[in-house]
Amino acid sequence: MTREDVLAVARKAGDVGTVTHEEFADYIVMLEAQRRIGDDWQTVDQPYMAVDGKLAMANEDHRKQGKRLDFGEPKVLINNEDQLTLLVTVTSEIYGTRHGIATSRKQNGTRAEREFPWEVAETSAIGRALTAMGYGLLPGAGLASAEDMLRAGSTTQTGGNGGSVDKEGREYPRRTAPMSNNQRNKLIELYIERFGGAEAEALQGLDAVFESAFKHTMAEATLAEASKIISQMISAKTAGAPKSAVKK
Repeated sequence: MTREDVLAVARKAGDVGTVTHEEFADYIVMLEAQRRIGDDWQTVDQPYMAVDGKLAMANEDHRKQGKRLDFGEPKVLINNEDQLTLLVTVTSEIYGTRHGIATSRKQNGTRAEREFPWEVAETSAIGRALTAMGYGLLPGAGLASAEDMLRAGSTTQTGGNGGSVDKEGREYPRRTAPMSNNQRNKLIELYIERFGGAEAEALQGLDAVFESAFKHTMAEATLAEASKIISQMISAKTAGAPKSAVKK
């Protein structure tokens, strides 16, 4: 799909308060999805918004309206050797309270789920709660964020060429979305805010961060990896302060 197709999807999603999905179209990713049409499964492009895009929308909307957006501490629903399931409450002075529930698979999940189960589940739950408020609620996507769908496609059962295998044994291709330009710019901005220096120094520092976390440089980062680092940097930035909308 072209950028104009993405913008068309964003326009269909409409406005939320003072912001539009079109303003945050760079956070929308087209991912391959399987849909059953008649007796056959067909691959189609389905739009999803990344969690950091939903956060950016929500923060901007509340900043413009001068209202609070608060994130409650995650509540553990299930925590055993197989999974961690968290519930996160998001409260808006404008739209009221919404809940999001998400699970990290400790045994058969992605590397991020196995190594950082709390962070993955918390980020996903926040994304679902924000979608319930209308942020990133795209046609056909439901409450899922782009990261959720990327994880869902990264199972331990794979076909011979690395594609996923459906319940009937049919193999289909899987695509990993790359980091967006918006995410790259946000990472640089957050790094400079925290550590100072010029953009070149920020890029060098971010390469070290990604090397440590994912064994590759930032240039090779996926959307999900970039979203995870952004969430960690925002958490570090707001540590010790009330979890409210970020003021720009």
